[in-house]
Amino acid sequence: MKKRFILAIFLLIFLLTCAAFPTFAAVKNITLQVNQTKQLKVSEKWKHVKWKSSKPKTVSVSAKGKIRAKKKGTAVITAKSGNKTQIFRISVEKTAKIRIMVNGKTFTAELENNKTAKAFMKMLPLTLSMEELNGNEKFKYLDQDLPTKTYKPGTIHAGDLMLYGSDCLVLFYQTFQSGYSYTKIGRILKPQGLKKALGGRNIKITISK
Repeated sequence: MKKRFILAIFLLIFLLTCAAFPTFAAVKNITLQVNQTKQLKVSEKWKHVKWKSSKPKTVSVSAKGKIRAKKKGTAVITAKSGNKTQIFRISVEKTAKIRIMVNGKTFTAELENNKTAKAFMKMLPLTLSMEELNGNEKFKYLDQDLPTKTYKPGTIHAGDLMLYGSDCLVLFYQTFQSGYSYTKIGRILKPQGLKKALGGRNIKITISK
């Protein structure tokens, strides 16, 4: 009887000790590009989560865990709920840019932070004879397949550089609604004059780093 009582006391002390110390989840590493956003997630069981950034000028975080990469560098985002803590290490890279030259005019495009854009970047420089389609886009089938992560954008914007399927490069020069699925490669920062430069015909363009 005495041994059982002592064992119960030790078990109670152990449980109280565990409850007193914070619980840390495994650290998660995330890489973003400047101006990119991402919604961070913790367990749905966590209540009243408080978010904090170690460097708000590099990576900001909202009260609901949405982060925005502001400049190149690193930051630690901490999520706390009671005695539970989740840490996210965020690395921010400079946004990769490319040049698109057509009819003597140069446009600058920002690439997405995805496998498709990185694989496309390795193919540059490229000079492509692109075909006209639907009065809103130019397309060209590439010599190799690229990684895909398709989605339905709903609205296509002038200047969007997309991949249709796994090997069809598409450059849009009009904004319109679409039900098709694409993988986004990047976007032209200032598409003003793009429609005029491309025109309603087949055309040759050069894409370089």
